[in-house]
Amino acid sequence: MTRIRTVLSRRHAARAHLREERALARALASAPTVESAHEITSLAARR
Repeated sequence: MTRIRTVLSRRHAARAHLREERALARALASAPTVESAHEITSLAARR
């Protein structure tokens, strides 16, 4: 049972990471200026 929970928690973490990456990509794509895209990138690098 522990092995199943470990697999499920890893899968959940991986999906959450992919969700964050897609959100960042959407934010960069919709950034109105190069400066704002750079700021989004620098904020993402700090996390």
